[in-house]
Amino acid sequence: MKKWIPFLDSISLYLGRIGGLCLVVGCVMIIGEIVNRSFFHGTFYVVDEYTGYLMGVSSFLGLAYAEQHNGHIRMELIDYVQGRYPGLVRMIKSVCYLLAILFALYLTYVTYQLFHSSYVSGQRSYQVSETLLAIPQVFLPLGSFALFLQYLVNFIKFRQKEATA
Repeated sequence: MKKWIPFLDSISLYLGRIGGLCLVVGCVMIIGEIVNRSFFHGTFYVVDEYTGYLMGVSSFLGLAYAEQHNGHIRMELIDYVQGRYPGLVRMIKSVCYLLAILFALYLTYVTYQLFHSSYVSGQRSYQVSETLLAIPQVFLPLGSFALFLQYLVNFIKFRQKEATA
């Protein structure tokens, strides 16, 4: 298991970088659209649609990276009672990790169903580009599964830290 943890952490890092790159590409597309409209009085027609896709892709690919770096919103009220009830705090944190793992697994399942439905039916965007919706949707279960793996890794790290403490 010790070999898998750095590997899974590196997956979260790379997916986070890809998500960040998607944001940069979206910004460049928007700037290009602004320049095109301002100086050439034209439009690219697909910028709004594709920047929306890129925003969704970057959000889901960044989930695991955010969890890896404690970037998600956390309720840390429990840490104030850590000194008085350490066993209770460990149990509550373990339950929270297990619930988060189950949630991420369910999110993976639901987003996969969405992707699969779009893929099988050949569903297309109603926009000018008529993009196959399965293309941007494939990143939803990928990012959700990476979040599941990162929660699992963080739970294992938490249990190992508690065992040595």
